[in-house]
Amino acid sequence: MYYSRESERLLKNKTVKIFGPPGTGKTTLLLNRLDKLFSRGILPSQIAYLSFTNKAVDEARDRARKRFTDLSDEDIRNFRTIHSFCRQAFKKKPVIDPEVDMVEFAQALNLPKLGFEKHNGMTVWNDWSLRIYDKARNRMIEPFQQYKEEKVKRAVWPKFKLIIESYEEYKKDHRVDFTDMLIEYLEKGERVPLKVLIVDEAQDLTPLQWRLVEKLAVDSEKVYLAGDDDQAIYEWNGADVGFYVEFPGRNKILSKSHRLPLKIHDFSQYIALHIKNRIQKDFKPQKTTGAIFTYNRLVDIPFRKPGTWLILTRTNEIKNEVKHHAKEMGLYFQDTKGSKSFDINKYKAIKLWTKLMNGESIIKEDIGILYTYINDIAYGWRSIESKKWLSIPHDQSLTYEFLNTSCGLEAEKDHWTVAFDRNFADRDKLYFENILEDGRDILNESNIIIDTIHSIKGGEADHVVLYEKSCWPADLKSKVGLERSSEYRVWYVGATRAKQELHLLRSNHEYTFPLCKMFSELKNIRYENDNKK
Repeated sequence: MYYSRESERLLKNKTVKIFGPPGTGKTTLLLNRLDKLFSRGILPSQIAYLSFTNKAVDEARDRARKRFTDLSDEDIRNFRTIHSFCRQAFKKKPVIDPEVDMVEFAQALNLPKLGFEKHNGMTVWNDWSLRIYDKARNRMIEPFQQYKEEKVKRAVWPKFKLIIESYEEYKKDHRVDFTDMLIEYLEKGERVPLKVLIVDEAQDLTPLQWRLVEKLAVDSEKVYLAGDDDQAIYEWNGADVGFYVEFPGRNKILSKSHRLPLKIHDFSQYIALHIKNRIQKDFKPQKTTGAIFTYNRLVDIPFRKPGTWLILTRTNEIKNEVKHHAKEMGLYFQDTKGSKSFDINKYKAIKLWTKLMNGESIIKEDIGILYTYINDIAYGWRSIESKKWLSIPHDQSLTYEFLNTSCGLEAEKDHWTVAFDRNFADRDKLYFENILEDGRDILNESNIIIDTIHSIKGGEADHVVLYEKSCWPADLKSKVGLERSSEYRVWYVGATRAKQELHLLRSNHEYTFPLCKMFSELKNIRYENDNKK
């Protein structure tokens, strides 16, 4: 980003860049700063609070509403995610719907299989070519340049070019996507004079998003940018942490982590030493010691220890591998979006059948779930919408005997694994048996989350498991320079999620990030230093 000497001087005088290492509370600091601004008489309508995610924005809105009880939505119109802020000026065109528009677009291109996946239970189009095209737009470079830079190409150039040209033609006068919102605002959006501009998670912004920040900062009296260059892990999506580091302003480094105990802080700083071109940040850990352990197998990790758990992997493929092993172990877990390790209706069906086997009754609204999985149901009775069910009152107590004689239930009294035999795979039966034997109520939230490091950004847990297995595009041995630093950042973020204990799971795979090796190196360094003392 280029600034004239005059604009650089102006920005530097009014900008504070808050560098917040893990657990130091940079978002809390920004929210507290909001309270101070309000107390000085600055109104919410004179402030823009922008963030990469909804969470921080929602908290800022709550602070404003508590301070000013009569606020309207218009008063806090600038407390938004970056895309939502830009969207305000261009509401006439509808936004691309991945569950409708993108599927329609893909089918029109006669590519019915390539790129389809599940999103929130719906089929959507998520094509590699369009992701790379969007990355190019966010980096403000030509699509062909971005295409050349990609190590793994999932489409030949003619196909790539056809898809992106067809996409632009499809959107024309019809829809806008998230990147269009930014581009249109930068080209046509009115300038917004502000008393204060606040931007959180600044390390994750793309060059295109930084142009928006610059445009708003020029017309703001005071600017606060908060982030941490060591936690910039979205370069794969076009983010460029260099813009944050180089943005004119005064640096403020938060000096106390409220999350990291001593040993985990020590190890994470050893990882950070391998990151090049970073802002040096000396910050203190908690007073607790914490602990780090290494393992050869997932099954050896003591998941029965109380507290919350994060099991983190480098990629989705490795995450699915870990999920498979976790199910074999009988662990109850979920991902960051709340998707559980089992089909909730299968679990409910087991509980309902068990009630019937114990002589208890169920109600009519439970039948739709139960009869889905029962093997032996008389013709016409399986669906609760069937005419046969019209004569059964909604308040009727349904026992096994009543269902057997009056409601088409032909399955004999037996264990649920027999009743549901043809509708439950053997691995599912074994999994549910382990879960039920453990006596846990798995309708509640799990204390174990399994997901990728990128998905958990900003999260934390008492115990964090890092599986050091990697993949070819992320292999540390093949990387040099800034690419190598990017890989260290990812694992730095993973390690710094831990509040009490860090559990390192070793891998013998050819592509592996050397977490356990680094931990051994650090222990040797500390041992040698202690001996010298």
